[in-house]
Amino acid sequence: MISRQVPSTVFKSCLFKKSTGFQPPGCKAKYFWSDGFHGNKWSHQLAKSGERKKMTQTLHCGINHLAGFSTVSPSQNVAVDNNGSDLVDPRLRFNVDMENYHNADLSDVNDLVHELTVGSGYVMCKQLFTKDEVDHARELILYLIKTQGSKATHFQGSEEAKPELQARVWNLLNKGKIFEKIVQHPKTLAILAPIIGDDCQLGSVATNTIFPGGSGQEPHIDYPYWDYYERHHWPVTPKVKGVPFHMNMQATLMLDDFTEENGATAIVPWTQHDAHYPEKSGDFFQKCIQATGKAGDMFFFPGLLQHAAMPNKSNQSRTAVILQYLPKYIRPMEDKRVAGDILSRATPQLRRLLTLDYPYPAVLDEAEPINTEGSKSEFEWK
Repeated sequence: MISRQVPSTVFKSCLFKKSTGFQPPGCKAKYFWSDGFHGNKWSHQLAKSGERKKMTQTLHCGINHLAGFSTVSPSQNVAVDNNGSDLVDPRLRFNVDMENYHNADLSDVNDLVHELTVGSGYVMCKQLFTKDEVDHARELILYLIKTQGSKATHFQGSEEAKPELQARVWNLLNKGKIFEKIVQHPKTLAILAPIIGDDCQLGSVATNTIFPGGSGQEPHIDYPYWDYYERHHWPVTPKVKGVPFHMNMQATLMLDDFTEENGATAIVPWTQHDAHYPEKSGDFFQKCIQATGKAGDMFFFPGLLQHAAMPNKSNQSRTAVILQYLPKYIRPMEDKRVAGDILSRATPQLRRLLTLDYPYPAVLDEAEPINTEGSKSEFEWK
């Protein structure tokens, strides 16, 4: 890469490409800002073509534009924000233990699955990650919020809501090794398997931070059901009461204590038993309870359970990692575009969650002439 003194994650989140007419304001370089999917490819091509020096010269311009920085020092791995404060990347000083998982006992999984599918629709698992891991994830998210600029958010609470008081960080697999660990906790995978299959996929991994005064969210159900208010999109109900069929499971890892004051997620128990969009918010708020817990706790619920982040009336922000899991046959919500080094070290569990070895969709017209379907086939995914 261009400089071994700058974390590779910085370069994976930024890329300079020959100009097509757009370039960041104030940037005179011949490269423009883009996403990180083709970063390795373009870095390699630029290096081979002798453009390494030019790319190095334009690095600061692009990072300044994206992050709102005034300066970036590759030799110190330190960014300086517009207030003159040093922002040190938390990834540089924390070693993620990928071998050991906290509270990975699976003896109660059957009871948890029963509660999610037949019972009230939500369960709380205590302290699935250590305090150090949670603190690191939280520090990293707040660092990324400061440096990434505004991002898309969902289900803004009201017409009077202030978008700047709610912040998302998306595509977290590319943002820190800690999130590779979070998405594949053994207890999470054990809970998901009986509900959406042991070959389920990761649909999205992101965080939602609500700052003091943030309005929370409108009551909703989650992807792929979240447009169920448009009934012409759904000619047949996707859920029948008494049939434990689900197309989404959600897991929420608390990076702060969740309290009633700071906007702990509100849920209406038992609503996962049929498909019903909470169109009357008054009914939702009369029936809901709040899922309070400690930083490090994780709660699970089917995407059909009516829920909403609540207003933050405290004087501190509150952050959660939001994990969406889907059966393999549902189109994922987030185009994750995972970086090459993450794919190269992915565990078998992470490879399966990313459907890396799943062959479909395939160009069958060019496929090898063997039997790939049926119980007696040579389909290796079985």
